[in-house]
Amino acid sequence: MSDRTARSTAEWTTFVVSCLVLGLVVALVVGQAIGDDDPPRPVAEVTTTREVGGRHFVDVTVTNRGDETASAVQVTADLVVDGETTTADQTIDFLAGSESEDLVFVFADDPSSGELTVAVSSFAIP
Repeated sequence: MSDRTARSTAEWTTFVVSCLVLGLVVALVVGQAIGDDDPPRPVAEVTTTREVGGRHFVDVTVTNRGDETASAVQVTADLVVDGETTTADQTIDFLAGSESEDLVFVFADDPSSGELTVAVSSFAIP
């Protein structure tokens, strides 16, 4: 004969809820492992420019349009005014999938008086 007593309703409810939560976690992990992630695709876009104290500030938003993380994202800004090129660059350590980061480039010349090009020049896949 067994010395076990029947399980209570609370015990069965706890067991069922625990199994459902565990099943959900396993399904999410398997889905992440099997799912196709887009590789990192960081892009840079100029959002605004402004002048403060004779210096010209160019606001740039860098967005990773992929699902995977990009590291060491190098963003380069080139301003050509009267044949003279001024180049500036900045690096973002990590940019997760679908994440955005704001940068500011500072130039002595007015970007509207020349040709401004801002682009992601390189990045690494960690």
